[in-house]
Amino acid sequence: MFGFSFPPFSFSPLVFFAFAFLLFQFDNCSTYRQVFSRMYLLFFSWEILSVSWIALSGFREGADTFLIIGGALTILIHTLFFVFCMMFLFFVRRNISNRKFPYLYLWFVPPIWIAHEYFQLFGQLNFPWLFLGYSHTYDLHKIQYIEFTGMFGISYWICLIGCITFYIVKLVQSGNWNNSRLKIITLAVAVVVIYFIPDFYNLFSDAADKYRSKSDEGTVNIGIVQPNINPWKKWGAKQEDLITNYLNLSSELISKDSLVQLIIFPETALPFHFSWDLYNEKYLMIKNYVDSIRIPMLVGSADIHFYRNSQHSPPDAKQFSNGQKYDTFNSAILVEPGKDKNTYIRHNKFKLVAGSERMPYQHHLSFLKSLVKWSVGLSSFQIGQDTLLFDLPGSDKKFNVAICYESVYPDFFARYVNMGADFSVIITNDGWWGKFFGTYQHNQYAVLRAIENRRWIARCANTGISCFIDPYGNQHIKTQIDETTTIGMNIGVVKEKTFYTKNGDIAGIVSAYICGVLFLVSIVAMVKRKVI
Repeated sequence: MFGFSFPPFSFSPLVFFAFAFLLFQFDNCSTYRQVFSRMYLLFFSWEILSVSWIALSGFREGADTFLIIGGALTILIHTLFFVFCMMFLFFVRRNISNRKFPYLYLWFVPPIWIAHEYFQLFGQLNFPWLFLGYSHTYDLHKIQYIEFTGMFGISYWICLIGCITFYIVKLVQSGNWNNSRLKIITLAVAVVVIYFIPDFYNLFSDAADKYRSKSDEGTVNIGIVQPNINPWKKWGAKQEDLITNYLNLSSELISKDSLVQLIIFPETALPFHFSWDLYNEKYLMIKNYVDSIRIPMLVGSADIHFYRNSQHSPPDAKQFSNGQKYDTFNSAILVEPGKDKNTYIRHNKFKLVAGSERMPYQHHLSFLKSLVKWSVGLSSFQIGQDTLLFDLPGSDKKFNVAICYESVYPDFFARYVNMGADFSVIITNDGWWGKFFGTYQHNQYAVLRAIENRRWIARCANTGISCFIDPYGNQHIKTQIDETTTIGMNIGVVKEKTFYTKNGDIAGIVSAYICGVLFLVSIVAMVKRKVI
């Protein structure tokens, strides 16, 4: 049921029953071994349905078989994250609950689950893809309150309803109807009220009317190019022809609307290292075009940095045969008219996909970087360091850019908005996945970033789905997958900052502290029981 609650399916109410079913399976466990085996099987089935697209993409024509191995390992390892969460819950239940209050542990299920999701946002071995909050990306009227709570507010809401539903069924199963009738009715009413509270917030906050319209603080005219280039073939294609195609699409976009203020290309649109003089001829094709049309262009590209002093290079830096140290990055570069590549502003991707763009903690274990060797020129990217916003040339507007995977990190995204971004851009290359679930999921997840921060988002994807997302979560001018096209729109500029934007994942932080207290209390209870 968990799997059918997530995009591309729109059966979000199933997630409440799925969570209640999870608790039933958990409640029947009496040993850690049972918890591990039963929970692993349950979460493994969820992973198979929801993220098997990673492995399945490896069977597509021209695809690298590395995806099959990487996808299988992702499912096997990521399932353990959920299992460890439930084993901690079992540890708490075993030491805090008693015969008089056998379901006392239910109070702690929401904070433990939220903390489990929160911890997945940290470190280099993470995959924050199956958070409960992502199950409701189609139900815009029910998730507007995340401008205060962030995505974890949805997860808490789901956990709470799931726990109460589970407890109601347990009371009914007890057969003690006379003594439990009032409690059952009260809890049933509570479930209904809690389920509809988000609808009341949506109604009384007037969010639908407020955020669907353009902002009173002005608009910016954004153009998106969806080139629809096969990601497996472009690295071996003739680069001049590829760039010529990009420029022709840009001209097509301008012919539709000559007032466009920014042209956006997807992640790694340019299959060469942008700053390397070796590719100067290709770079000049883009620079000369931008200088001629006088419109800035945001392009995704691989980039390179050479270290003049090898002693100042990271321990996992790459090295040429002559001893020269260097690093490569997955970058977003703002090509501005009248400037050159030495002065262009760029954002180097922070959140790199573990196992494909970079091996986790390879800076400590440098031998690991040789394990990532794709057939498409992408391997062992260095982690970006600079936190910056882009200035839109010719205006006072600022915007942030999230490259692909970065858009699924809510607090990371919000930090840039809090720095002063008036609108947001997401560039991605989901062409690896074709029409598998991952492409649809990634697009839908961006809806939450728009609502959390109340910002317009221009989403540019190589093979789709490209679109414009308003601060309410509606998607405008949505493209099809595997479509070559250009789209443009005047999107609103928003200056106000939401509570979530300014304060981040308070729900996650509080839940983490609660888990710390629960751990200590459980340890004390366990010691006391052994002493007695």
